[in-house]
Amino acid sequence: MTITDVLTSPFVIFGVAVAIGYLMYFWSRTVAPASTAGVNKQMPYVGGEPAVAQNFQPGYQFFYVALFFTLVHVAALVLATMPSGILPWASVGYLATIFLAVMILRWEQ
Repeated sequence: MTITDVLTSPFVIFGVAVAIGYLMYFWSRTVAPASTAGVNKQMPYVGGEPAVAQNFQPGYQFFYVALFFTLVHVAALVLATMPSGILPWASVGYLATIFLAVMILRWEQ
């Protein structure tokens, strides 16, 4: 293993990037103006207006959308990373299982 291999390894590059980030952080603290305490700095602020407290009741429709999204994307990930030596019927069976899960999910509504 040469010195070039060591210096270009991902761990060394990550460590150098973190060190540079910390140096920039500490340098910027010395350059920035001093902070002043104020009441407005501790108030919530949204879009140019003071935030008003509201009651928000989330609907459970979002749960079905999120679960559908997860099922479909996990299925795509599994099929995309499936080894080429696997029988083609295994992928069809997996897709059938996902299809059944999505149909049950839709049927529950």
